[in-house]
Amino acid sequence: MQRKPDLYLLYKIARYYYVDGISQNEIAEKVNISRSQISRLLQKAEDMGIVKVSVSIPIDMDVYELAGAVENALGLKKVIIAPVNESNIVDDNTIIQAIANVAAEFIPDEIKDCRTIGIGWGKTVYETSLQLSYHNGRDRNHRFIPLIGISGNDNPNLQINLIIDRFSERFRSKGLFINIPAVRESKIPLSQIENARLENLKSLWNHIDAAIVGLGPPPEISENIISELSQEYKERVINSKTCGDILSQFYYEDGRIFEYGESYTCVRFDISRLKKVKKAICLAGGVDKVKGIITAAKCGFINTLVTDSVTARYICERCEGYNK
Repeated sequence: MQRKPDLYLLYKIARYYYVDGISQNEIAEKVNISRSQISRLLQKAEDMGIVKVSVSIPIDMDVYELAGAVENALGLKKVIIAPVNESNIVDDNTIIQAIANVAAEFIPDEIKDCRTIGIGWGKTVYETSLQLSYHNGRDRNHRFIPLIGISGNDNPNLQINLIIDRFSERFRSKGLFINIPAVRESKIPLSQIENARLENLKSLWNHIDAAIVGLGPPPEISENIISELSQEYKERVINSKTCGDILSQFYYEDGRIFEYGESYTCVRFDISRLKKVKKAICLAGGVDKVKGIITAAKCGFINTLVTDSVTARYICERCEGYNK
């Protein structure tokens, strides 16, 4: 039978090393244990949660005040801002990586009390899934479910099952996958098995505690219009004059949703229902998304925003113009 570790000894060694700054060689002499054992016991202390190491991105007061200004301007519950060096030319990839880094640190604490978490797609959500740290299993009660069907075959940003798998793997928890397209022709019926799976997913949508979604720019400049649409419908979307999209639901500045018509059936969580989700977290940044972010917040599609400092300043400037 494997011996149970001496918890007090683990605590004492961890305190010597992490709090008092004593070297492992000195600790070995103090407690009369070999240097190699000290290293193993420190790892054991970390595995058991006695030691919790965290690395935080520094947030200066300017960014803190900026977050408060965006919260007030948009009426959001919470805004987290990723600082970027605004003295340099900032491209979309820099913004996405900055948001993903901060979101990967923010999300675990934000959803720690949530059971069922809906996940959307998009480049920022995908990059965040790659940046998440592995957790030690304390959050195994989480269940990550897709808020939209599958699309395409070569764009990882729209592979919802891949994103779900990343989240569930990093949290060492359960994930639900889907094999039904986000948009399909209405005349093609689902099989009995597909219908049963879809009904199960819809029943889970009724109980989500949190949603993590991306937000796209206006469709005329978007790179992620669903490939399953015909060219005719793609042109209708592009010419719709909508200001952004969440879960491939393009919306106008007054909050109305663009309708695809009777030719297509869509498998996606209705974004109007996000108003009732306790934590509707949006990961989005970039000048092209400012109008879409403002509209999503004003219409109640999101209540929490993770963005970057450049986008945040544009939001504040735009809202000042709205309020004059």
